[in-house]
Amino acid sequence: MYFYDRLKENQQCLNETEQQILDDLLAHVKTIKQVTVREIAEKHFTAPNTIIRLCQKLGFKGFSDFKEALFLTEQTKSDFIEITSLDEAIIKTKQLVNTAVIEQIVARIHEADKIVFFAVGLSRLPAQELDTRLQLLGKNSKIFLDPHVMKHNASLLTTADLAIAISMSGTTESIIEATTIANVSGATTVSITGFSTNALAKLTDFQLYGFTNKVTISGVDAADRFSLHYLINVLFNQYLTTYHSQ
Repeated sequence: MYFYDRLKENQQCLNETEQQILDDLLAHVKTIKQVTVREIAEKHFTAPNTIIRLCQKLGFKGFSDFKEALFLTEQTKSDFIEITSLDEAIIKTKQLVNTAVIEQIVARIHEADKIVFFAVGLSRLPAQELDTRLQLLGKNSKIFLDPHVMKHNASLLTTADLAIAISMSGTTESIIEATTIANVSGATTVSITGFSTNALAKLTDFQLYGFTNKVTISGVDAADRFSLHYLINVLFNQYLTTYHSQ
């Protein structure tokens, strides 16, 4: 099982403190082999047993097993002449993709009477791309960017419809509110977010996660949505393969 598969399956078991420790470990993957459990514990003002329990929650025997798995995953990059931040985002995002989940989402897209997208800011760009491409195939697809229009249209959904919410942070209030209403309306819901334990992913029936590097300019989110574009292309290409192979 891939290292990031284990994280994807078990990360929801972590509390806020454990998530912060995990984020720190992932951010220092290049030196992970040299780090001791005591050093990590001291850095986060906790006990070594806390770090060991964190690793066990994620499906590893202990900290040494966690370090080795993360180190070996990092070595897969050696096949590339040069690894940029975008290359890394795609490698890690690809490792998170669950084929069974992709197939289930694609089936819901095919069966849905109506497909709606909830997205704001830079996350609207991958949403608009998939929305436009689905319309080319004759799907009844629409995207809503205004929070009030989102919530209104979410309330009009039925059990025959599909709502796809896209937010890199997974904490955008307007997206969470619209998705909550869509759930109440009985629609199937899908979230596409950054890799984290986030409120939006917890709301939805299906979840997809992408990697990115955090970038802020004057306090404004300017992180790329490259991994989100990758995920919507995986969805669209699978849709073509399954339902438009001719």
